[in-house]
Amino acid sequence: MTIPPPAPDPPSNRATRIIRSQEVRWRGRHYTAAWMTAHTQCTVRIRPRSPDTLDDYDATTGQRLGTAHAQPLRPAFPNVHTALTTTKDTDVTGTDSTQTTPRPGQDEVVGEPDFYLNLADARIVATEALLEAGENIADTIEARAMSCIYGDAGLGKTFSVLAALKEISAERVLLLQFRSRPTPRDIRQELFTELRLEGEPPSHPSEFDRLLKRTLARKPYVLVCDEAQQFSRECFEFVRHLWDTGKGKTRPAVLFVGGEEAYKTLYSEPALASRIYIWQEFAPMEADEVQRNIPLFHPVWASASPELIDYVYEEGAGGTFRVWSKITYHILEGMKRRGLEEVDESIARWAIRRALPHRRRSRRPQQDAG
Repeated sequence: MTIPPPAPDPPSNRATRIIRSQEVRWRGRHYTAAWMTAHTQCTVRIRPRSPDTLDDYDATTGQRLGTAHAQPLRPAFPNVHTALTTTKDTDVTGTDSTQTTPRPGQDEVVGEPDFYLNLADARIVATEALLEAGENIADTIEARAMSCIYGDAGLGKTFSVLAALKEISAERVLLLQFRSRPTPRDIRQELFTELRLEGEPPSHPSEFDRLLKRTLARKPYVLVCDEAQQFSRECFEFVRHLWDTGKGKTRPAVLFVGGEEAYKTLYSEPALASRIYIWQEFAPMEADEVQRNIPLFHPVWASASPELIDYVYEEGAGGTFRVWSKITYHILEGMKRRGLEEVDESIARWAIRRALPHRRRSRRPQQDAG
């Protein structure tokens, strides 16, 4: 590892202490090295205790100050209501054939969560569901277990999972998404693609499974099965088989994310249900949660009156973030066309009329759907 020398200290008296930070790269990872200068020295020592251990010691006392590879076990969403991003490891080790070698220059990283309609200036809000999802995902990854996050459409399940994975710095995430009902063969093909494997996929299922199990055991992967309500029992069983064959810390953590059908299928099969470590149901926000969270969600609502937010809630937006995103998008378009600077009930009524069908607007449903 090479650490570039720091810039010379500015003139100062002996009591001055200056905190310095500098980005360094070691074993394919980016670290931020920080130290304090005050006529003292800090020793950075790399030891073979574990592959990615970087310890710093006080030069005088020899006391270890910390490890550079430590990761938080619990998410702590910042007050600005946005998730943090991290640089991922690009090392590839332990391969034994060209077919199981990931293609150069690519790695398994979790993508940024997208706001519905790419709503400009929207912000991630640390809702109770999002915070709970972050804690549950961190626990699932730590235990190398399988968990299920389920609920109605439009409540932000996938968004929250991606935001939480970014926040807890989860590496090597394999996001499996399908347009329609997949088969185990589709899952094999998607894993082959997500793992960035070279060559042609094996033609025989048993050979294909051995390849996947051998590859998944080499890194602590996180499998995110999105839209899991489309999974058949055979698909769940196939993912369970991949998980069962893992050992200890090499076993992949698995997150099933989907609608009510995902929960029903998993829960109806004892062999599957008994292996689910954590169940989390997403529910629509209640009125008081909407009053707390929507002003933080987008600047257009920051100055809106509580009565106006309650009006939009009652007229059909309910506690579903996707519906609020759609209405907000229409409101911004209407304000731009009319030269308005603030949202009012008139423009809100116009936006609701465009965004929701009459039947939806006639009464607020008991269960919101996106």
